[in-house]
Amino acid sequence: MHEGELIPSAIVLSHDEQRERLRQGCPEALPIAQVIGDPCMDQLCTSTAFREEYRAAFGIRPGQKLLLLTSTWGGNSLMGGAPDVVRRALAELPRDEYRIVAAIHPNAYHGHGGWQIKSWLAPFIRSGLMVPAPETHTWKAALCAADLFIGDHGSVSIYASAQGVPGLLASFNEDSVAAGSPMDLLGQLLPPVSAFLPLSEQLGRAAREQQGDPRLAKVRGLVTSRPMEALARLRRLCYSFLKLEEPPYPAVPQPVGIPGAVSAAQSVPGEPALSVHAQVLEGRTAEVQPVVSVHRYPAGLQGSLNAHLPDVHVVAEEQEPDVRWTHIADILVARMSTPQQLLARHPGCTVVAQAEPPSVCRLHHRSGGTYTARWTASVWWSSPALAASALYACLSHFGPGWEGEVQVEAGEDLPTALLSLRRC
Repeated sequence: MHEGELIPSAIVLSHDEQRERLRQGCPEALPIAQVIGDPCMDQLCTSTAFREEYRAAFGIRPGQKLLLLTSTWGGNSLMGGAPDVVRRALAELPRDEYRIVAAIHPNAYHGHGGWQIKSWLAPFIRSGLMVPAPETHTWKAALCAADLFIGDHGSVSIYASAQGVPGLLASFNEDSVAAGSPMDLLGQLLPPVSAFLPLSEQLGRAAREQQGDPRLAKVRGLVTSRPMEALARLRRLCYSFLKLEEPPYPAVPQPVGIPGAVSAAQSVPGEPALSVHAQVLEGRTAEVQPVVSVHRYPAGLQGSLNAHLPDVHVVAEEQEPDVRWTHIADILVARMSTPQQLLARHPGCTVVAQAEPPSVCRLHHRSGGTYTARWTASVWWSSPALAASALYACLSHFGPGWEGEVQVEAGEDLPTALLSLRRC
């Protein structure tokens, strides 16, 4: 043995397929190679029964989807090679329909420092991005709770796919992946993120096409060939080297703990300024109540060159720290000032919303009209700001002086609310 060399006592593998590749590449290592399985995959499988508990911990409400962004480390990772995917996910996916978690490899924190990572992500966290602390297993809980994922060549992508989560690849470094390995096969099967198609369309297609795909099922089967046995086999191996008897109790995988706080920074009070696409749905106005579709997105993350929203209005709270948005807002939410004061200070504002708990608010229009907005069939996402957006759409569609009841939709899978808008 040369100085500085280390000869292992055992090489631990997760699948028989790896043993075969070891035989082809280094046959002299076969005598000490042992296939024990994958303890991480076993824990994820044990945790799937607690999916709803994990979703509750991440604040997932009925009808919402959880999108997991997963990034390994290095220049070819999602964060290193395709960082705009984070902005696009928050900017393009309606905030009432989606919650987004970014699981970033601990090596990225080690290389850049936690302060730098949090600084890069600060505008995204302000817009709702959740970032698990790198020293926790919260990423595993997010994976169990996820409906969709966007990843790279890191191991979390293959774990997500093995759990049946549909996904896309934002980046993939072929030089870091062994040819013929499960990760190599996954890279050939998962579609890359396109810069020219809406992200919601790409994710929807992935969800439809990847469900039941036999090629992905084959890749899932290559993660472990000793399912639910890894801890027992690994403990047996370690105790044999120590020449000790194993403990009398079995070594079984335990579920991932329920996450606590998952953001990389303290939450900031108030809503960020929003770009809102609200419209009365044509062809459905003959119903008892018109139907208004309201989709909301963080205003500060919208791209100027590739805007995906055809016609929006801006909603901001009175105390919004970035005065760009209060100056151009079409709708302002009053906190301290009177509606008349806000309309006088902001000549571009059309509607001021003023909450009157529990389910009523006053909507003051620049024309002098005042509306009482009441959620007669309220849902978790209803708010004074959203009521103001519904009124804004109805007055644009039906003309001044309109009043009545409307059905409000905020997303395809979200429950519908009933809103009464009456002139005072």
